[in-house]
Amino acid sequence: MPVQEQRFWVRRKQWHTCAKDPFMPQRNLSILLLATVVSYACYVRGEQNPYARYLADGLAAVEEGSLERVPNGELFSGAMEGMVGVLRRHGDEHSQFIPEEEADPLRTDIRQQFGGIGVRIGFEGEPSRLVIVGPPEPGTPAARANLLPGDRILAIDDRPTEGMNMGEVLRLMRGEPGTKVRLSIQHEHAAEPLPVELVREVINIESILGDRRRHDGGWEFRLADEQRIAHIRIASFGDRTAMELASVVEKVTANGAAAVVLDVRDNAGGALDAAVAVCEMLLPAGKTIVETRGRDQSLRRRYATRLDGRYLDLPVAVVVNQNSASAAEIVAACLQDHQRAIVAGERSYGKGTVQQLVPLESGRSLLKLTWASFWRPSGARIHRIADGAENDTWGVVPDAGFERKLSPEEYAAYREYRASRDMFGLRPGGGTAEDAERPADAGLVDEQLQIAVNYLRGKLDDRTR
Repeated sequence: MPVQEQRFWVRRKQWHTCAKDPFMPQRNLSILLLATVVSYACYVRGEQNPYARYLADGLAAVEEGSLERVPNGELFSGAMEGMVGVLRRHGDEHSQFIPEEEADPLRTDIRQQFGGIGVRIGFEGEPSRLVIVGPPEPGTPAARANLLPGDRILAIDDRPTEGMNMGEVLRLMRGEPGTKVRLSIQHEHAAEPLPVELVREVINIESILGDRRRHDGGWEFRLADEQRIAHIRIASFGDRTAMELASVVEKVTANGAAAVVLDVRDNAGGALDAAVAVCEMLLPAGKTIVETRGRDQSLRRRYATRLDGRYLDLPVAVVVNQNSASAAEIVAACLQDHQRAIVAGERSYGKGTVQQLVPLESGRSLLKLTWASFWRPSGARIHRIADGAENDTWGVVPDAGFERKLSPEEYAAYREYRASRDMFGLRPGGGTAEDAERPADAGLVDEQLQIAVNYLRGKLDDRTR
């Protein structure tokens, strides 16, 4: 589960040689540099933890004496993976070593911005093939080039995609705005691949989505059958989420919406500060949002609202499901504990730990390290431990009378329904989405959403009586 959590960029001293002896063999220089690093590590950590010295000794022995010469970077990555593996055996399932090829995509997700062409891609089928997943973002190079969901990407800059991993694909697809990328595209019913050359632009990743797409590719937030209620989906929590949400709430309330469903289903989490900012919009000053606790449940920090939120009188309901995690659970739990919103849907994932991103190798790779756990304003635990039982306290449970658990078949139908409402332009089976009030999925009812809507409808009706 792709998860991005609170970021703490930990400063590390960097040691550089001032000059290079032109007569020193490269291997001897490498050994000298390695010895310098090892010596420094021993000096700093040796007294506090002798295993730091043992690890450095082992690395030096392998580098100098192994029968097979192995790049030091690979040895380092192996050591980091090994340490993370020990953490996982002790119950920490979310710490992770992130190598260089995966670090930039993670930073991109947090920043919600990168240079690209505006499509979501993934591997499908057996053998695995790189395809475009869902429609291109409106107004992007991919949309203007009429790339379609299901199109196969056979090559990127003349390099076949067969056998590539996602890290390699992203490095080729993304780049500086203004640079070109060449794709070989196989449309579903075309006899031959189509060469397409696109110019990369700044692509902003949306974290706030609406109820359905309009024919122009924008979002319609107000419900078709209840214009007083806006359906606002938070897909992830990134650097711009709070700003995006504030802008949308301002627009929908100005256009007549009087209540909001905050939908965090399938939201895997994100930045803690973004979750805090969302809660601050809806709560009065002085209310606890979440606590972070370290080892032995010692309090690290209590996050609380500083000022009265701008939307204190706006009726709110939150919808969660089994994939709502981390920052999504913080928002749902906070609003539920302060009786600011009801929670509908089904029990959340129970991912109540926070990771810090520690830069390694001069920032090229990252260690995502679990350093604290989240606790609700009520003092209850959010995190589900590895062997936690269903009747233990963890996650966010919908309020009494507002629970609707989906079977695997119902969830699959919901995902298909949701994908259809998110699509614009050509629809599966033909036709267009020009009539936003008649989406192609009109036959299915989103029961979890409807529970929240019925609650808000009752609140609004009470106000008018």
